[in-house]
Amino acid sequence: MKRILTLILLALSLHGHAQCPAVEGLLTDGEEVRYELFFNWKFIWIKAGDATLTTRRTTYAGAPAYESTLLASTNPRADLIFRLRDTIRTVVTPEIVPLYFVKRCDEGKEMIYDRAWFDYGDGVCTARQVKVYGDGRVRETTHDDSRCIYDMVSLLLYSRSFDTDSLIVGDRMQYPMVTGVKVEEQQLVYLGKEEVETLSGESCRCQVFSLVQKRRNKRGHLVDSEVVRFYATDDERHLPIQLDLILKFGAAKAKIVM
Repeated sequence: MKRILTLILLALSLHGHAQCPAVEGLLTDGEEVRYELFFNWKFIWIKAGDATLTTRRTTYAGAPAYESTLLASTNPRADLIFRLRDTIRTVVTPEIVPLYFVKRCDEGKEMIYDRAWFDYGDGVCTARQVKVYGDGRVRETTHDDSRCIYDMVSLLLYSRSFDTDSLIVGDRMQYPMVTGVKVEEQQLVYLGKEEVETLSGESCRCQVFSLVQKRRNKRGHLVDSEVVRFYATDDERHLPIQLDLILKFGAAKAKIVM
């Protein structure tokens, strides 16, 4: 989800790419996390819809892989404020090396259909993106990087592997990420740990990260622009239990249903 919350099969082995750090044993087949969505409307938080994040075992180019899918939909009441029907899917190796990404979003009056394929060879990660615009135009771009290129969901999955005991509040980790037609530098900022109240009223200690992009303000200066802030349980699972989203109309939250 750009705001809650991206045609070449791999010819080489899908494991152990030097440019992508390998994270083993983190993904769980059949994991499903359900969320309730809330919009901030005129200083009031209203129930806006539901979202699910599921992970299942699959195959890609004949090799073992995992597919994680984020589905989000607003209810009829919230549709009057901001209509949202999002499907965001990523396919990664068991070590969370990105392979494929697709985003189909109906957000407000904007239709988004983005796809990305990730290829690896000679120590380079190649991301090929295809974007289909609402008027039918198609734009294809290709980007190479010596680092691992992520999409929004695969970066969220990878962030669950972080050992925050080695991090200091304010630490910034920079990653290239597909954004439709570009590969942009994104930063994950570690914000520390805090207690988060779940929908059931229970308190849960969480690790907090913020995904920020560089945007130009009205004066033309590059400034940090937060896209999403997410809270993961401070345990072995690092389960994302809350996401604070920045949307065009304002703020939204996705809170786990436990």
